[in-house]
Amino acid sequence: MKKLITLGFLSLSGILFAQKPLTTTPLVLFGDHIFIHLSVDGSDPLDFIFDTGDGLTVIDTEVAISLNLQLNHTKKETSAQGTIKGTLIDHNYIKLNDILLEEDIQVYATSLDHLELSIGRNIDGIIGYDLLQHYGVMIDYTNSKFNLYDGETFNYTGIGEKLSMGLEKFSPFIVATTTLNNGETITGQYFVNTGAGTTVDFNTKFANTNGIVDKTGNHYSYLVKGLSYDETLHYEGRVQQFQFGKIHYENLPIGISQVKKGIQGHKKMAGIIGNRILKNFNVIFDYTNESIYFERHVKNSNIFQVNACGFEIQLDKDAENVIVHRVYEIGPARGAGLKEGDKLISVNGVNAAEMTIPELNRLLNEAGTSVEIITKGYRMEKKVTLELKELI
Repeated sequence: MKKLITLGFLSLSGILFAQKPLTTTPLVLFGDHIFIHLSVDGSDPLDFIFDTGDGLTVIDTEVAISLNLQLNHTKKETSAQGTIKGTLIDHNYIKLNDILLEEDIQVYATSLDHLELSIGRNIDGIIGYDLLQHYGVMIDYTNSKFNLYDGETFNYTGIGEKLSMGLEKFSPFIVATTTLNNGETITGQYFVNTGAGTTVDFNTKFANTNGIVDKTGNHYSYLVKGLSYDETLHYEGRVQQFQFGKIHYENLPIGISQVKKGIQGHKKMAGIIGNRILKNFNVIFDYTNESIYFERHVKNSNIFQVNACGFEIQLDKDAENVIVHRVYEIGPARGAGLKEGDKLISVNGVNAAEMTIPELNRLLNEAGTSVEIITKGYRMEKKVTLELKELI
């Protein structure tokens, strides 16, 4: 069942918030990830993911070296999925257009290659808290813009829903309520994470304490990766309802974490609200007044596509070809004999290498349709037709 319902919220035909921003830059939504342009130490514009769950600004090591940034000392840091190792770079300045975000910022250099292969495009860096702590931010999906406002004078005057937010581990959180498939209702605190390509993920301790895996109906397991190289086990299922403020979704597909460290291993938080939900709204972050505003925008679809093909794709190590990264234990891919590492040659006669990962995912997971795919294993090509049906 793909249709989900959002109730009790004003539908907006456009942005009614008219305060003039300090500056505006194009917002590129690639799959479920937000990209904006920033410059580091006077560089040409770089492609940064905007991630509200990111407490320390990150730059790809190769990019840092190309910019002749001084790699000062090695340090381990904690990401959403666990511990990563990289190098701290002191005394940098970052600009969004002509606006100096911070004059003496500490940047963390680490390889982002594995994320690039998973997401399917170049990533120069990741930024979150270092921007949000000083400025009001509007993610304007209606006009594909990223607006920056003076944090001290910011005053939201639109009709979006206002929710109080707190900060934990440099990440914003709000209160939300879940109704599980057995009718049980649980309220908790959820990180608001634009860097997470998910609807809602329940944190490990919260999920285990409340027995959520067994209360989500049919489910399957899969592996996810974050800023660290480690892949960690997740489950995918559904809940009857998920609500924050007046906004609620029914029959929502969700993830259930099993990591021990990072924000999803946080023992006091229920989980994270990811960008598959957030991108249905123009979202305004006001850290000065501890508020987040949600404006329903005209591109909102309220439909969450879930896996229907039974496998997951990413780019190969040279970022030249699309490969089968993971075959799930259920779904049509396993029955058709697809293997991890197979090269995806074409989908419905179209060269897979000429399509983006998000474009391919939309085709491969359109439940109720069939796709003809050609893959190549170690020696030979294989042509199969998959009848697509949601796995949950």
